Amino acid sequence: MHLAWGIVLVLLAFVIISIVVKKYVKTAEDYWIMGRKAKWWMFTGTLTASYVSLSTFIGGVGSAWNWGPMPFLLFYTSSFTFGWIIAVILIGLRMRKLGVTSISEYYKVRFGNNGKLMYAGLGLSLAGILYFYLLVQIQGGGLILSTIFEIPLPIAVTIMVIIVAFTLGLSGMWSVVITDTFAMILFIIIAIIILPATISAVGGLETGIAAISEFGGWSATGSSGLDMPYYVGFALAWLAIVGGSPHIINRSLIVDHPKSVIKGSFISYVVTVVLSILIFISAGMLMAVIEPGSMHPDSISPYASIHVWPWIVGVLIIGAAMAAAFTTANTQALSIAQGIVDLFRYSLKPDMTDASKKKYTTVISIIVLIVVGVMAFQQTYLLIIAGSLAGIIASLGLFPTLVLSLYWERLTIKAVNIMIWLSVPLGAFMIITNNLLEWFAPFPTVYSFPIGFGGLIILSLLTKQKPEEKEGFRLLKEKGFASEKAKVEKQDYGILIGGFIIVTAVYFMLLVMLGIL
Repeated sequence: MHLAWGIVLVLLAFVIISIVVKKYVKTAEDYWIMGRKAKWWMFTGTLTASYVSLSTFIGGVGSAWNWGPMPFLLFYTSSFTFGWIIAVILIGLRMRKLGVTSISEYYKVRFGNNGKLMYAGLGLSLAGILYFYLLVQIQGGGLILSTIFEIPLPIAVTIMVIIVAFTLGLSGMWSVVITDTFAMILFIIIAIIILPATISAVGGLETGIAAISEFGGWSATGSSGLDMPYYVGFALAWLAIVGGSPHIINRSLIVDHPKSVIKGSFISYVVTVVLSILIFISAGMLMAVIEPGSMHPDSISPYASIHVWPWIVGVLIIGAAMAAAFTTANTQALSIAQGIVDLFRYSLKPDMTDASKKKYTTVISIIVLIVVGVMAFQQTYLLIIAGSLAGIIASLGLFPTLVLSLYWERLTIKAVNIMIWLSVPLGAFMIITNNLLEWFAPFPTVYSFPIGFGGLIILSLLTKQKPEEKEGFRLLKEKGFASEKAKVEKQDYGILIGGFIIVTAVYFMLLVMLGIL
């Protein structure tokens, strides 16, 4: 009953927040990027929530319990954090200085108005990356509702879709950012109480540490039985997904000043890394009371919330899991819709009015959510490979294109078009043959990364660069890489010093726990 009420309150809070902030949405820019009015603390909240998804509270907890905490800490956490540092600092910050409102608009500035092919290919790539990941979030949220309320999965997914569509359609990025900030508060509370609550629940610190040690959970790959190359490929997949993810890059475009990106990123980094360490260590300790392999890993979080953790921890964990699914789903749906609207306004309807941009983005977001919801009614094989497929598509086309477009002048639009269009069918071929025939072992991204970067470089050297492409790179360097003098405030020193103190304290606490100190 506590868990049910916790979920209801979280979803109700999201609806209320979206209704309250609707008054700030007057233009398409307000709907897409908050009219660039986001303060640094808003950016911190939305970046943290974009990092923490169901992969943390459901998949990560289950894996840490089943295999030990180290695989997710070393590979998932590192690839995620490095990925969004690339997305928001190396890529997003440059786009924010350039003054664009989306990735599509950045491509228009960087390569010139080179026809419909580029925007159509970009839209296909964005949809291919975000659609499959969105599918996982919608179904994951539906599974939580289905489990807690004991209702059929299709009904639970429908509830999830309706609430996400309502809040997103109401106030767009304003809804995304403020609900994300609310979710971050839940995450911080969990980071404070999860470890002591787990130690108490499993019978003490020594018991929890011994249980992880008994099952070999402290090694780099834990007790998974998977070899290191697999995890390297896994990390590369998430690095590509996150590093080139439109819904994360777009967050850098919402801030009032470029300095807010740096400031907010640092605080978010501290919060997310500390949260991940504490959650995965705590999940590993559950081995003491729930034998590894005794149930499906995805069931561990709900089971422990009901039978192991104190009820308040259970409410927070499940509520935060729902918040993570919700906040990830709404921004991904918005990014897909914005990409499709960009395709129309740059290729088919250049005179589209501001009101039409906002209206079309809203309608397309809802349509995307409905389509994804129908796909999520059943647990299909597609969902199992969805995250991997998104990573391969990203590492073949979008991610290397974004990185090279920012830092290599010689990149040509012809090379970009070829690799973007190839990324979806080639990515599908690689993941299907890997699963059915064990090709591209141990993990397809080990191959897709060099194919993506290498293909772009070779194709660019073989094709002629147009004058507008050279001009676009010149403009990018002039504006996107321009130095800005930022005033250092007293609170900046407090944030910097405080962040290092928190990270250092957690580090030494873990060393003491493990008996190293």
